[in-house]
Amino acid sequence: MLDFNDSIAAIATPPGRGGIAIVRISGPDARKVATLITKAHDPKLNALKELPAELPPELSAAPLKPRYVYLRKFYDGLDEVDEGVIVYYAAPHSYTGEDVVELQGHGGNVVPQRVLSAVLKIAGVRQAEPGEFTRRAFLNGKMDLTAAEAVEDLISAGSESAAKAALASLNGAFAVRLQQLSEQLTQLRVRLEACLDFPEEHEDFFDSGRAQSELAHLCALTQEAVTIAGQGVRLNEGARIVLAGQPNAGKSSLLNALAGSERAIVTNIPGTTRDVLTINIEIGGIPVTITDTAGIRDRPSDEIEAIGIARALDELKQADLILLMIDTSKPAAEALEALNHMQKLFDHPKHLMVLKSKSDLPPNAETAALLTQEPWAQMEQIATSTKTEHGLEQLRRKLHEVLGIIPSEGVFSARRRHLTALNESAEALKRAQEMLELGDLVLTARELSIAQEHLGTITGKVTSDDILGIIFSTFCIGK
Repeated sequence: MLDFNDSIAAIATPPGRGGIAIVRISGPDARKVATLITKAHDPKLNALKELPAELPPELSAAPLKPRYVYLRKFYDGLDEVDEGVIVYYAAPHSYTGEDVVELQGHGGNVVPQRVLSAVLKIAGVRQAEPGEFTRRAFLNGKMDLTAAEAVEDLISAGSESAAKAALASLNGAFAVRLQQLSEQLTQLRVRLEACLDFPEEHEDFFDSGRAQSELAHLCALTQEAVTIAGQGVRLNEGARIVLAGQPNAGKSSLLNALAGSERAIVTNIPGTTRDVLTINIEIGGIPVTITDTAGIRDRPSDEIEAIGIARALDELKQADLILLMIDTSKPAAEALEALNHMQKLFDHPKHLMVLKSKSDLPPNAETAALLTQEPWAQMEQIATSTKTEHGLEQLRRKLHEVLGIIPSEGVFSARRRHLTALNESAEALKRAQEMLELGDLVLTARELSIAQEHLGTITGKVTSDDILGIIFSTFCIGK
């Protein structure tokens, strides 16, 4: 179990070459750290030959004003390890709500580690766990759980739209919407409980239909939150597009065209791609991962290609959208084999788009006729050529449409657990409507309580240490 009453320290900047590196300390011993790290050259301490665990009274408080910047040398024991600036943030006016000290020294791989090592030698200070600074901010009431998670979402944002959505959540957009929902739900529950306790005084609330009206309004607001949260999840997680098809169908050429660079090896030899190859791009503000897979065929040329095909099948199962490449210049048998593989994986292939590749070549009449028949006729089809760029712009527009156009305004970042909790809350409200129509006010009140509990798990008003541990374990150390 972590002790949140002690002091923690970590490097808060990325490793590697850089102008500045920050070592952050938070907790009751932060000021003691500031004194020991910067005053080791003081004659009173120097005379002791080694630094004590507790400071002499005359040095017990670091002469630092909150939010002022001081140029200091940093010491490990009596040895100078770096020089930089020190900033002190007094509780509760800091990121974590505790006393916080930042040592801003030189960047690099070695120097920041030397400074951190000196800090961790001081009694009462330990290495911070991943996300522990933000977890303390949450526990100290500096932010709710939606804002805390938005910190990580902002750091790891894969597109400008995702960054805007994360910043909106960090500034409270998600929390405000949840608070409005919770307040209206609370008001309805109060009136319902009053009616249960004093039915003769509150019968008109239900007889007049006000309860049904308010509950219907709550259901609509919750469903709207589900929709926006779903958009936030898509921005946060991105979309997975997988290129599939027979060997030499043009998958690698299309990947290079979408990436705008030569990422995949392209030859006329079938089976050139032996493993999955992934690129990250942005389509319509949504971060998208596009995966080029080994060509799928029943008789691989060797064991390596067979392993590549197995990995390709795994990727297809996880795809949000499959682009099935059909070389229209080849015999129809190849198209049938490609579709057969899709039908083996999925009973009813969905989220599948057919790309008729190499449209610059003369088409095979049999293949062209096949693609007009069922089930091909029901599938979205786009003719493309990476040589002439025919159809590529149409493909980009279609991908934008399929992935969903998400407006940058009004969208907040969300996670899968948020969406699950909102859906659970919406389901509870629907059950409450059914119970209200049946006249069972006790069960109506119970379903309203369940709906509010699910909302509470999003903001952290209803949570557990296990859930918090899972959430903050995904953070980087130092944040």
